Amino acid sequence: MSKKILCHCEDVEIGELYSAIRQGYGDLETLKRYTGIGTGKCQGKCCFIQTLRLLEDLVNGAPDAPSGLTGDPGNIRIPTLRPPVLPMRVNDIVDGGSEER
Repeated sequence: MSKKILCHCEDVEIGELYSAIRQGYGDLETLKRYTGIGTGKCQGKCCFIQTLRLLEDLVNGAPDAPSGLTGDPGNIRIPTLRPPVLPMRVNDIVDGGSEER
């Protein structure tokens, strides 16, 4: 049996997502906090779209969606985006922030 990975950065499987939804975590923000999806290096650029599609399938009752799971269309939204507190230049990161500004 092969694993169906949804978030490669945080190694979150689709089954874990469905399990979290069964436990009551039905929107992307709480799924992110519970499973860690979208908190890796890509910050959700690779996995949020697939997660939203899975949630949409649950809401619309797609034939391949697991039975017993339902979603709320009002809960399908992009999570809160939080920009860095202090923007940094790539050179500052590479140099370790040793340069004066």
